[in-house]
Amino acid sequence: MVVPSARGAAPQQNASGVAKLFTFKGIENLPPSESTRRKKRLRNRTSLGDDATEIFETTAPKESNGRVTTQELRHLIEDLTEVINDQSNVIREIKADQQVLKTQNVELQEQVQSLREQLETISTRTPARTWAEVATDADRQDPTESTKRPWKEPNCVRISTRRTPENDDSENSGLQRYLPTDMANAKIRSALLSADTTKDAQVAGIGTTKTGYMSRFRDAQSAEMARNNTTWLEELGNETKLVKPRFGIVVHRMPTEDFDLDREKKQGIEKIMIENELEEKGFEITDIAWLRKKDRPLGRSASMGIWFNTPEAAEWTRKEGLLVGQRYIGSVEPYKVEKKRCYRCQGFGHLAWSCNEQVKCGHCSGQHDRRHCPPGIGPKCADCNGDHPTGDRRCRTAQNPSSSQ
Repeated sequence: MVVPSARGAAPQQNASGVAKLFTFKGIENLPPSESTRRKKRLRNRTSLGDDATEIFETTAPKESNGRVTTQELRHLIEDLTEVINDQSNVIREIKADQQVLKTQNVELQEQVQSLREQLETISTRTPARTWAEVATDADRQDPTESTKRPWKEPNCVRISTRRTPENDDSENSGLQRYLPTDMANAKIRSALLSADTTKDAQVAGIGTTKTGYMSRFRDAQSAEMARNNTTWLEELGNETKLVKPRFGIVVHRMPTEDFDLDREKKQGIEKIMIENELEEKGFEITDIAWLRKKDRPLGRSASMGIWFNTPEAAEWTRKEGLLVGQRYIGSVEPYKVEKKRCYRCQGFGHLAWSCNEQVKCGHCSGQHDRRHCPPGIGPKCADCNGDHPTGDRRCRTAQNPSSSQ
C-alpha cells in the first residue's frame, strides 16, 4: 500500500536511493523494522558514557518506487515511542535523586547552623573558672575554696581489697569484700592494733563500699595516723591498700607515638613530669590512660586522661596546658564521668548490688526485672515516659546527670 502525498505526488529519490535521514540522541541498539536498514554513522560518547549520537539511513526497497510504506512508519513510531518512554523513566529517576540531595543539603545546613551557634556560645562563656567549679558545674565559689582537700569526712579512711574469684575454695584469712560489718570491723581493728604506729587509733565504725571498706575514726588524729602509716594494711592481706582521692584532666590531640602505655606507662608518666617540671612544683601524676574504646585502634593522636594527687596540680595543668616532645598542647579540660545507673530500679547514685528500691524494668518501666519482661510490650522510658527504652541515647531528659571525678 502506498501513502499518497497530501500535496501532490511524492518526491523522487536521489541517485543513491536515500529517502530520508533521521538523527537521534541517546538511542542504542534500536531494533530494525522489516523494511529498514540501519547504518551507524557516528557515536560520540560523553564523559558519563551514557549519551551517544547515531545517524541512521533509511532506504526503501527497489520495488517500492521510492515510497515509504505505512507499515514501515508504524514500526518506526513504535520504536521511537519505546525510546521516549525509557528516557522519561530515566528523567524521573534523576529528579527523584535530585530531591533526595536537596533534602540532605537542607539537613546539612541545619547541622552547620547548630554547630555555629554552639561555637558562638562557647566563645562567649565567662573564662577563668577554677578546676573544681568547671569539674562539678557548680556556682562560682571563692578561689581559696578550690584549694581545699575535698574530703567528704576528714575522719574517714577508705581501703580497697582484691576481688575473690568465684571458684576460689581456698581458706583466705585476709580481708575480703562484702564481709559482714562486725567481721570486717574486727579484722580492721586487729590490724591497727598489730602495728605500733597505729595501735592508738580509735575506730568509730565501718562502712562497705564497692571495692572495700570505709573506716571512720573517732578523731582526725587517728585518721591521719592510719593514713600516713600503712603497715597495718599488710596485716589485712589480700592486696589491701589505701584509696586516695585523685583529680583528673583530659588532654586532647595527644601524640600517640610518644607513649606506649601497655608496656611503659611508668616511663610515660616520667616523661610528662620531666618535660613540664611538675616535680619542682610539688605535683604528682598517679595514673595516665588513653580514653578510647578497647576495640578501637589508636590514631596519630588521641585523648589522654591524666590523674593528679591534688586539685592544685589539675588546676595548674588545665590553665597552662602541657609540653610533649617540644609540642605545646592547650586543649585540656577536667575529666568527667557519667553517673552510673542502677539497672535494678533505673535510678542514679547507686548500683544494683546495693539497691533497696522497687524493681523497675528498663524496657517498659513495669515493676519487674527486665529479664522477665513479657514479649510484645512496647518500650517506655522511666526518665521521660517516651516511647524508647530507659537510657536510650535519644532521651534528652535532664535526669541523665553527669558527675566529675
